[in-house]
Amino acid sequence: MRENFKEEVASELRSLRAKFNFTQKEVAEKAGIDVMTVTRYENNSTSMQLDMIEKILSAYDLKPSIFFNAISANMQKGKE
Repeated sequence: MRENFKEEVASELRSLRAKFNFTQKEVAEKAGIDVMTVTRYENNSTSMQLDMIEKILSAYDLKPSIFFNAISANMQKGKE
């Protein structure tokens, strides 16, 4: 299990990108944000903001509730 929630978010963002076979540049273009923002969020090297996570998730046509429920489930599995 990751050390904290932000690390889980970063890991899940990387996993999503791999599942969709997108580059960081493609995600950024689809989300309408800078590629460095995608990089920083995937590397957990910036303060995360919900509105920016929502923009990134829009590149995958994914609702935030589904994304965060998956993270919560993963974190619960790690505690068992």
